[in-house]
Amino acid sequence: MSIPQADLDAIKEARTKSLATYKDRDYDSLLKLHTEDCTFTPPGSAPLKGRAAVKEIAEGFVKSGVAELKLSNEELRMLGERHIFDTHQTQLMDKDNKVMDTMNAAVIWRKDDDGVWRIMFEMANSQTPRKPPSS
Repeated sequence: MSIPQADLDAIKEARTKSLATYKDRDYDSLLKLHTEDCTFTPPGSAPLKGRAAVKEIAEGFVKSGVAELKLSNEELRMLGERHIFDTHQTQLMDKDNKVMDTMNAAVIWRKDDDGVWRIMFEMANSQTPRKPPSS
């Protein structure tokens, strides 16, 4: 099933807005791009639920020095009329525009009753190898 152009444009606009709201630390706008019942599983974590968790994760990235997020290798697939599966890579950039990490992400967008596409599920894993536990 191909993605209607209007929906494709709406997802691309939401992605652009998501990156801008993170960079501007506009968490209220960032949270509005997620469903209230969203699930996010960041690297090395159990799944976290709700918009408050998304804000906590974004604030944690900022505290760790992530200044900006960049997307690449994007692929979208329609899953029925109200869901789109999105896979991409997210680069975590520091204030000097150097890559701190690259994450592989899987996202499910849901078109809500108000016609707005929002992130309902996101899972990411780091491409940076984990250190083995010390013995």
